[in-house]
Amino acid sequence: ARQGLPAGPCVLFFGARYAKHEYLYRHEFEQYINEGVLTMHTAFSRDQARKVYVQHRIAEAGSEIADLLLNRHGHFYVCGSARQVPEDIYAAMKQVMMAHEHCSEDDAEATLATLKMEGRYTVEAWS
Repeated sequence: ARQGLPAGPCVLFFGARYAKHEYLYRHEFEQYINEGVLTMHTAFSRDQARKVYVQHRIAEAGSEIADLLLNRHGHFYVCGSARQVPEDIYAAMKQVMMAHEHCSEDDAEATLATLKMEGRYTVEAWS
């Protein structure tokens, strides 16, 4: 977008334990938000009494995610710990698909499998 080239919507879900210590690239993200090239949803699990994780933010933004993936040929990238993050995000995405496609769990899983085969749902996890 800065180079004058058209850019589609970019939505980032960022999660960490503490905003104060682990909000990496915060100033850069805020600049992109102010420029209108990024929408961001954050989840900091230890900054309040009730833990909030990225999968909670995904559920809250389900309509936006479903529209981008199902109607606008968007891409979804998951990065995080291999311990639980991919499974929790997948479960949240499955719920999003079920709610917004009004479909069964099997159909939602088939939709996510298609997105993976098309390279539009990608997981990069580490242990």
